[in-house]
Amino acid sequence: MYFTEEHGFIKQSLKIEKKLYEIKSRYQHIEVYKSKELGNILVIDKNAMLSQYDEFIYHEMLSHVPICTHPNPKKVLIIGGGDGGTAREVLRHPTLEVDMVEIDEEVIEVCKNYFPDIGDWDNPRLNLIVGNGVEFIKNAKEKSYDIILVDSTDDKDQASGLFKPEFYTACSNVLKDDGMIAVQGSSYFVALDEHKEILKKLGKEFDIVMPYRYEMLTYPGVIWNFILASKKYHPLRDTRHNDIKNLKYYNEDIHKASFALPEYIKNVL
Repeated sequence: MYFTEEHGFIKQSLKIEKKLYEIKSRYQHIEVYKSKELGNILVIDKNAMLSQYDEFIYHEMLSHVPICTHPNPKKVLIIGGGDGGTAREVLRHPTLEVDMVEIDEEVIEVCKNYFPDIGDWDNPRLNLIVGNGVEFIKNAKEKSYDIILVDSTDDKDQASGLFKPEFYTACSNVLKDDGMIAVQGSSYFVALDEHKEILKKLGKEFDIVMPYRYEMLTYPGVIWNFILASKKYHPLRDTRHNDIKNLKYYNEDIHKASFALPEYIKNVL
C-alpha cells in the first residue's frame, strides 16, 4: 500500500503499512500513516508534512540557519509549526524566548499523540498561542522580534495568507531593524516559478534575500528550499556557530553549502 502525492510535474509514492488516524478539523484534513521505513507520517490535505525518519532535517534547517546568522537574537516568533519540531530546535538555544502561533489546535493534539518525541511542549520559554498567524502579525507590536520562522503548509487554503505581499510587509514591521525571516520556499527544482514568486515578494521588503536548500525523502522531488530574508545580516558573511548539542543534520559546513546554487538556477534567479 502506498501514499501518493503530486507536486508540479513530480508524483511520489511512499510505502505505508496502514492508516493510524484521520480527522477533518475546522481548517484541514489530517491523517497519520505508519511506514516501516519512515515511521509515522503526518499528512495534511493530502500532502506529507513530516515523517519520524527525517523531520529533523526540515526543522534544524528552518531554525538554525537564521539563528546562527543573527549575532544576538533574543525573541523568536514561529508562525505555524504545530508539530512542535521548529520550536524544539529554537529552544536548543538557551537564551531564546519563543512565541508560537498555530491556527489548528487539532494538529498540535495529533502530533502530541502520534509524534510524542518531536515537541518540547513543556519548556517554560515556549509561549504557545492557538490563533491565526496573519492576524497575530497584523496586531503585534512593531520591532518586537529578532527572527520570524514561517513553518507553514503549501500556498493554498488557510495558509495562502502567509504567502501574500502584505503579510511580508507586516512581518518586516514586526521585526527589529536588524531582524530576519525564514519561510517555506517550495523548490527551485520542482516548482521554479513558485519559488521565484516568493523571492520576488520578499525582495520588496528585505535587503538580503537568499534561498537555501535541504533534502527530504518525504517530499516529492526530495530537494526543497527555504528562503532567508534579512534586513542587515548576511548568512554567509555574518554567521556564528555555538556548541548546539545533539543535532543530526545541521552544522557549519551544511550552513554554507546550502546556499550554493547550480549555475542554471543562479542564472534564472
